[in-house]
Amino acid sequence: MSAHDPKPAHDDNSDLPFAPTLRKTIIILLVGFATPVIVLLLLVHFISAGAPSEANSTVASDTAPVGQVAVASAASNAATTSAPTAAPAAGTSTPAASTAAAPAAATTVADADASAGKALYSSTCIACHGAGIAGAPKVGDKAAWAPRIAQGLAVLDDHAIHGLQGKAGVMPPKGGSTASDDDVKAAVAYMVAQSK
Repeated sequence: MSAHDPKPAHDDNSDLPFAPTLRKTIIILLVGFATPVIVLLLLVHFISAGAPSEANSTVASDTAPVGQVAVASAASNAATTSAPTAAPAAGTSTPAASTAAAPAAATTVADADASAGKALYSSTCIACHGAGIAGAPKVGDKAAWAPRIAQGLAVLDDHAIHGLQGKAGVMPPKGGSTASDDDVKAAVAYMVAQSK
């Protein structure tokens, strides 16, 4: 074969002239993809395994609940309040014991209503009555509440329970909540007491 002779038509390397380049490209892509994945996995393992347990207990104690709320029904409040009067002591008359228990029971029910009213105000009513949104009078604003309080608690309760489309604003029924009528009345009483 001379220098001017054409190359043979069937050379072993001529079937896939790009094969060495293709192999190198595939290897580079695999190494380029696998390396960051392996580094990230090792980093995650190092961070999760290397965290001291003291830090986890500190976080747990910092995020632990501060207290618990126990809500009792009116029936259980009445039972616990009247339990001491069920068996009067010797020498104590029964009418006097029941008379003394009546104000205590009324105080317990009033305290329960006040706490239910404050809870509903804090969870629902504060959204509008805390900032004066949609014409709602802010709790504590005596000038805004005075004409409403003058209408009477029954009218305020009715507006709170059934809603109101007034000149000054809108009050959705029950403030948009699913609270009971008694809880809504307790919330109205709480807001009125804070605004007198």
